[in-house]
Amino acid sequence: MADPQPVKVPPTFKSLLPFVRRAEELDRDTSRPESKLIAYFCRQYAMELGIKLRENDASNDATDYLLSLMDRLEDEKNKLPDFTQEEGKEICEDFAMEIFSKADDEDRAGMASKSTARTFYAAGTFFDILNQFGDISDDIVEKRRYCKYKAATILKAIKEGQTPTPGPPDGMDMKVVRILLY
Repeated sequence: MADPQPVKVPPTFKSLLPFVRRAEELDRDTSRPESKLIAYFCRQYAMELGIKLRENDASNDATDYLLSLMDRLEDEKNKLPDFTQEEGKEICEDFAMEIFSKADDEDRAGMASKSTARTFYAAGTFFDILNQFGDISDDIVEKRRYCKYKAATILKAIKEGQTPTPGPPDGMDMKVVRILLY
């Protein structure tokens, strides 16, 4: 396959880009056998969102993009081992937790950097894809919000020339962070 994503993402599908980008990163990861499966689920979630977005954009570009993505998913699924949705969910959740833990450990050790913020953001994206499997636990919802909160606060602190504050704000727990964010 010469160009796996030959059709440009239409502007109305901009919100799909984080999922497509994570999938592309995972495509390049040869160190983990589960990378291809998680990349598949990133694209599948992008497809689900794209179908919903297409209700407001029936342009040829939108249709072409979704058809291209659908072809890619069909091709990838044929190359993957058989799995159940439950197995897929478990693999994706474990991976998201691993990425979250990496960022959280760096942050709590006082070593937060732009890279840590990107890792939190990526973990939040991986938590997002769990929505395609149905209801997600309150713990996952909180972690997803916390990831996005930490990514933003770390980048803000760095931009302002300050050292990012490790952990939740002022020692508050994640439930309090959730109340502050929403």
